[in-house]
Amino acid sequence: MSARAPLAPAPQAKFGSSASAAPTRRRLLRTATVLVALAVVVALIAELMIRSAREVSRPLAVQPAATTASTPPTLDRKAIAVLPFVNLTGRAEDAYLTDGLQEEILNALARIRDLKVISRVSSSEFRSSTPNLHEVGQRLGVGSVLEGSVRREGQKLRLTVQLIDTRNDRHVLAANYDRDLGHILGLQSEVARKVADALAATLTGYERNELERVSTNNGDAYSLYLGAVALGLKPAPDSDPDWSGAQRLLNQALRLDPDYADAAALLSQACTWMFFGSRSAADGDCARKYYERALTLDPHLPEARLARGLYEMYIATDLDQAIIDLDGVVQLRPNSATAHSALGLALRRKSRFDQALEHFTRAWDLDPLSHSAAHLVITTSTGLRHYSELIDQRKLYQQRFPSERYGYIGVARTECLVQHSLEPLRLALREHGDALSTEDRNRAEAVLARAEGRYRDAARLMSPWPTDPLDRNLRLGFLYWAAGDSVESKHMFSAVQQAAQSKLRQDPQMTGVRPMLALALSMLGEHAASLAAIEAAREAFPEAREPVNGPPVSFVRSIILMRAGRSAEAYTEVQRLLRVPFGAPADLFDDGTGEMLLLVKNDAHYDEIVNHPPRL
Repeated sequence: MSARAPLAPAPQAKFGSSASAAPTRRRLLRTATVLVALAVVVALIAELMIRSAREVSRPLAVQPAATTASTPPTLDRKAIAVLPFVNLTGRAEDAYLTDGLQEEILNALARIRDLKVISRVSSSEFRSSTPNLHEVGQRLGVGSVLEGSVRREGQKLRLTVQLIDTRNDRHVLAANYDRDLGHILGLQSEVARKVADALAATLTGYERNELERVSTNNGDAYSLYLGAVALGLKPAPDSDPDWSGAQRLLNQALRLDPDYADAAALLSQACTWMFFGSRSAADGDCARKYYERALTLDPHLPEARLARGLYEMYIATDLDQAIIDLDGVVQLRPNSATAHSALGLALRRKSRFDQALEHFTRAWDLDPLSHSAAHLVITTSTGLRHYSELIDQRKLYQQRFPSERYGYIGVARTECLVQHSLEPLRLALREHGDALSTEDRNRAEAVLARAEGRYRDAARLMSPWPTDPLDRNLRLGFLYWAAGDSVESKHMFSAVQQAAQSKLRQDPQMTGVRPMLALALSMLGEHAASLAAIEAAREAFPEAREPVNGPPVSFVRSIILMRAGRSAEAYTEVQRLLRVPFGAPADLFDDGTGEMLLLVKNDAHYDEIVNHPPRL
C-alpha cells in the first residue's frame, strides 16, 4: 500500500531572481529554457517523490513516448485513468478516506506492468466537474476510466466503482464493496484485481504477491495511514501538502502498530520534505531514523527503499545511491510517472542528460496534464539544443493545455530560432494575439520589438510588467543601453546594484542575485567588483554540482570578462560552452536572456553559441 507523493519544492537556489515564491505553472512553461542566466527565475521544477525497490547497477533503458503533436494517441483499453472519487456523505472528515482509497487503488493498478495508468496529477483535473468521458479519454490518452464513490455511515463504508470504455461509453464493470471501517484492509487490491481481470491484463507472480500483501492487521492504524496519504496528496491550486499533519497521523499509526513498515516509510518521506523548509537537523534525523526502521521491518519493501533514496538524494546528497534506488522503482513500477521523473532528475544532476530526457518523456506520457512533467521535457530538450523535437513538444503542450493561449507564442519562438526568421512570431500574434491577456500580449510584442531593434518600444511594453523589480530593471537597463540612452540605462543599473546589495546584506544565501549584481556592476564600469561578484556566483553554482544552473553562470562570466578587457579568456570560455549542455544562452527570441545578449549582438565570437549552437 503506497502513497504517491505530490510535487514538492526542491531545495535549490533560484538563479536570476530574488523572488522566493515559485512562478505560476503557465509562467514556468513560458520560461522553460532554464538557460535564463540572469533576467528570469531559473525555477528548477519540483523534485518528485517516488517509491524505490531493489538495487540494480544501471538505469533502465526507456523508449521515449511515441505520441507527438502530429500523432494523436491510440486509445488502448489497457490505458486507464482513475478519476477522483466522490465523497457522497459530504462530510469533510470523510474526504481523507475518499482521497486515500482512490490513491491506493490507483497505485495498486499502477503496479501492473500490463496496464498503463495515468498519474493522479492529470486525473485530478476532472475533480470538480462531471466530465465527458470521451473527452477524458482523448485528453489523457486512455481507453478506460475508473470512477468511484464512497459513502460512510457510522462504521459502515460502501465503495462503488464502475469501469467505462471511453471509446464507446460502454460500462465494462460495476461493483459495490460494503465493509466495516475496521475491515477495509486489502480493499484496494481487491478492486485492482477485478479491474485487471475486466481488462484482461496479465499479472506477473511478483505483481500478484504485491496485491496480496497486507501491510497491517490494525484497521485503525490503516485509517490513520490513509489520512496521512490524503494530507500529502493535496495538489495545487487547492493547497500545499500538509506534511506536518501527515507526520502526526503516522506517529499515531505507529503507536497502534509498531511493526507497520509502510507507515514508517511514509513518515521518513514526510520528514524529508519537511527538511526542505526547515533545514532542521531534527527533520533530517527523522527521515533517516524511519527509513532505517522501515527497512529493518521489511528489507524488501519498495516504499522503504524509496524513503532511503529520497534521503540520499536530498539530504545526504549521494546521487549514486539515489539512482540505484530510483532505477529499481522504474523497473518494478514502469508506468509510474513520478518514478520516471525522479530518476530523470537524479540523472540530470549527474549530467546524464540523454538518459534523463528519456525518463522525462515517459513521465509526461504517463502524466499528460502535468505542467511539471511538460516543463522537465521542454527544459532538458532546450538544454541539449534538440530544437526540432522542441517544436513538437511545444505543440503537444498546446494540444494538452488548449486554454493556455500563450503556448502558441512558445511554439512560434522556437520556430523563429530554427528558421532564423521573425515571421513565425508575427504570424502567431496575428492569429492568437487577441486571445492573450494584455500582459501576455505585451510580453510577446516586447520580444518582437527587441528582436527588430525597436528598443524603446520594448522598454515601454516591459515597464508595467508585474514582476520582480530587480529582474525588470536589469532588462530595462540593457534596452536603454541598446537605445543609446546612457542616462536612463545608468539609472536602471544603479537601481539593480543597490537592490541586489541590499538583498545580499539581508540574506547572503540569496546566491541567485549575484549574477544580476555582477552584470549591473559591469555595465556601471566597476569591473573588479563585477568579476568578484561573478566568481562568487560561480562558487555557488559550480558546474560539477549544478549542471543546469552552472553553465549559464559561466556564460555570464564570459561576457563580464570580455567587458573587463579579458577577451581571450572570454572567447575560450564561449568555445568550451558550445559543447556543454545548458551552456548556450536562450536566443534573442526568448524573453529571458534576450536583453543581456544585446551586449554581444555584433561580436562574431558569440555568433555560433547565440544563433547556431550545435546539437548535443
